[in-house]
Amino acid sequence: MFSRKNLLSAFVVAALSTTALTPLASVAVAAEAAAPAILPGAVEFAQAHSDIKPDAQARYGRLPNGLTYIIYPNKTPPGVVSLRMRFATGSMMESEAQLGLAHFLEHMAFNGSKNVPEGDMVKILERHGLKFGPDTNAYTSFDETVYMLDLPKNDEEIIDTGLFLFRETAGNLTLDPKAIDKERGVVLGEERARNSPGLRAYIGWAKAAFPGQLYGERLPIGSTKIIAEAPAQAFVDYYNDFYRPELTTIIVAGDIDADQIEAKIKAKFSDLTPRSKRPLDKLSFGTYGPQKTLNAYTYAEAGLSNSLQVSWFKPFDDSWETEASDFTDMLDDLAFAVVNQRLERLAKSPDSAFSAASVGNGTITRTAEAIDLDITPKPGKDKEAYQQALTVVRQFETYGATDEEVARVLANWTATQEAAAKREKTRDTGSIVNQLVGTLGDKEVMTAPSQDLAFFNKIKPRLTTAAVSERAKTLFSGDGPMVAHMANDLGGFDKAALLATHQTLLAQQVDKPATTVKKAWPYETFGKAPAAIVKETVLADIGVTQLVYANGVRVNIKPTDFKDNEVLVNIRFDGGLTTIGQDKGALISAANWTGLREGGLGKLDSEEIKDTLAGRLFGTGFGIGDEATVLSGSTTPDDFGLQMQVLTAFTTDPGFREAALERIKSQLPNLYQTITATPSAVFSTKGPRILRNGDKRFGLPEQDAALAVKNDEIKALVSGILSNAPIEITIVGDITVEDVKKVLATTFATLPKRAEKITPVKGADTLTFPKTNLHQVLTHTGRADQNISFIAWPTTDFFANTQEARATELLAEVLTLRLTEEIREKQGASYGSSAGSTMSSTFKGFGYLSASATVKPEVDQTFFDSVMVIADDLKAKPITEDELLRARKPVLDRYDVQVKTNGYWIGALPGIQADPRDLAAIRSRKAELLKVTPADIQTEAKKWLVKEKVLRIQVKPADKPAEKAADKPAS
Repeated sequence: MFSRKNLLSAFVVAALSTTALTPLASVAVAAEAAAPAILPGAVEFAQAHSDIKPDAQARYGRLPNGLTYIIYPNKTPPGVVSLRMRFATGSMMESEAQLGLAHFLEHMAFNGSKNVPEGDMVKILERHGLKFGPDTNAYTSFDETVYMLDLPKNDEEIIDTGLFLFRETAGNLTLDPKAIDKERGVVLGEERARNSPGLRAYIGWAKAAFPGQLYGERLPIGSTKIIAEAPAQAFVDYYNDFYRPELTTIIVAGDIDADQIEAKIKAKFSDLTPRSKRPLDKLSFGTYGPQKTLNAYTYAEAGLSNSLQVSWFKPFDDSWETEASDFTDMLDDLAFAVVNQRLERLAKSPDSAFSAASVGNGTITRTAEAIDLDITPKPGKDKEAYQQALTVVRQFETYGATDEEVARVLANWTATQEAAAKREKTRDTGSIVNQLVGTLGDKEVMTAPSQDLAFFNKIKPRLTTAAVSERAKTLFSGDGPMVAHMANDLGGFDKAALLATHQTLLAQQVDKPATTVKKAWPYETFGKAPAAIVKETVLADIGVTQLVYANGVRVNIKPTDFKDNEVLVNIRFDGGLTTIGQDKGALISAANWTGLREGGLGKLDSEEIKDTLAGRLFGTGFGIGDEATVLSGSTTPDDFGLQMQVLTAFTTDPGFREAALERIKSQLPNLYQTITATPSAVFSTKGPRILRNGDKRFGLPEQDAALAVKNDEIKALVSGILSNAPIEITIVGDITVEDVKKVLATTFATLPKRAEKITPVKGADTLTFPKTNLHQVLTHTGRADQNISFIAWPTTDFFANTQEARATELLAEVLTLRLTEEIREKQGASYGSSAGSTMSSTFKGFGYLSASATVKPEVDQTFFDSVMVIADDLKAKPITEDELLRARKPVLDRYDVQVKTNGYWIGALPGIQADPRDLAAIRSRKAELLKVTPADIQTEAKKWLVKEKVLRIQVKPADKPAEKAADKPAS
């Protein structure tokens, strides 16, 4: 019902989870002649052990062989089906001789089975419209391996194919030694690509925190030595022991007939039998060792972001979810929310020694429960940041919460729960299927949003200030704590200093925290009569109504039924980078980093806005892009009026408080010291500028330039745009045209007349691809075997010829197919290789085709030569019809899914009045893609893949790398 949060940061989760690329009567259970016996250690559904009823839409079942399944009919988006196959096994189930084989085996699922020859599985799926990576993937974590197929169609053939391939993976893998040997390089390539200072710091922390437990010794990527040398029999042993029906769950969600899907699962998986008699309930993951005393962990490495952490531990909770546990979890979450409000408010204060801090709880897989206080100190203020943040926690322990703080959290929770309940019938299939997978690993019951709302309303009277304050006394009373400092340079705040600072703080009295006062919302009216609508046009073919107001504001409205209770808003101010000089790169970056929200409004600062508007749903996104500056938000029909008031207020009265910029600046040294540590970071910050011939508006500005930006400069730049640039508003979702008109009449229609156009700064509307210095070598300070090789050919802009642009797009897709086959499959040289086409719709004449891979430094030339051979072949003869099918069908099928979502239209419609070519491109996309022939792709290859114009960028290790590759568990 309410998921237990994972303690790990998003970065660590991404790094640790490896990929192939990437008894209640109400339970709807399939009827069997006799209920299958459940083997100890086998998969069980949480509702059999809980007082919580599962979502009635879900159908649960178990075959006589022990395999479990969940079927969930859902029609959003229509015609889409998501398949998942989960094995309740991961890296923590490996033996010492199998470190990394759980993940390696995931790769081998794509490399040959009884009925699918090696190399054919991905091609089969591509012919059905699935692209390797986005639609066809898998991941391995500590205790589960999940295979994922997102089908763009719900026809019987493609569903049968997906289930057939799952059946092959579950019981028919060949695990041919030669195929294993070919894949070793790919898996080692993944280890290279994922290894980073942050990951190495976390591994050290995990080993220090949980000695005697397997967690820190069983990273999913495993041992490079075992990956390189493990015999095929080691794979077979793991496969037979853990890819068993009792540990297997098939999940099917989407636009389906549940009876038909259930029949298919029974027909395809009933003959699956265990290939091992190993007991499933005898696994040991080590013994939790209570840390009764304060202890410390420090780690320093070049390129590591500076962070502080305090962690309190308890033994791993392996219990099933119940209403009682949910109440406890929500009370804890309420307490954390109050503390996080205080930490955020303090972080925004000029006197704060930290730029960010937060508390939260989570489960360390099969190991422990933990509560974390995470702190990002400002430069040179490690000790002060630690003192301030921990003092906030101690104030909460001592004095508890206030009525105002609890009321703010509960108001926001109520609004969120009510909105989710209203969207229940149009939830996205992808999120549903992933939620179902998550419940299996967390021993949770899958519930519907309406159930969650009813439960929340039931327990809300018990979520009182008194209850939170009482919980505050014991919330941070776990074992330890373990305090940690991880940084590029510890700066003297080492173990001894950490421990001394913590002990000194515990001995001190803490003052009662200051209270806050909620202010009224002062932006309900804007004081002027609305401008008249001078033009209204209906674009019937795409369901859009266009308005033009006398003050120059243009509007695109697309009412949809794709998702209930969702309205997306985009306020587009014409111009963007095309009106800002190339010397303003640092200023543009600083403006985007700071945004408008953190600077607040003229009459309310950012935290006052949150206090005032608690319980309301709205957004305040901001960004300066190529052709426009954008304010954006996501809201509900009920709060649409408020959303537009907020966006009008930020247009007319942004606060631009200097503290917002200074907070961003305090984070920059941390950022800049980390970007040299991995080749991907170096390329992402420097590559965009190189590709645009040194234009400083792209890529990461120099640190000194970024730190030199003044708040008044940002205010002048952004205010000039907001006060004068032509406005085009796009609104998509669950709303009517008349409702939009009513709200605009009190918001944007009251603005003064806008300029009809913005005159570009000389040279700002020009972007060029480099013609000289076409072989550039960048360096990083990471491992000596990490490297990125990137190749690009100049093309042109999108509107030069949209039909040719579509052909070039498919040329890039074909190039990706060829790279995958040659670099990944044949050579085993790279975990990740891909191609892409970038053709600007803003800058005339600018575009490029690219190919890239993460290979060893010494393979850079081989990669270049291989790409040139592929390019020559694409120029020499047309591709096959099968290649065109495998390149085009995933693009078309994904497009057919995208056009049934609000997200697609809020991305496509902005600017269609400013530049009608955008509207034409929306209408022609599918037809133009369908017109592309093999000959067209050959023509584009001849036109663009010119060796003499190729730009090469290599990111290789510096002469003195921070660390050489080592044989240790890392991911």
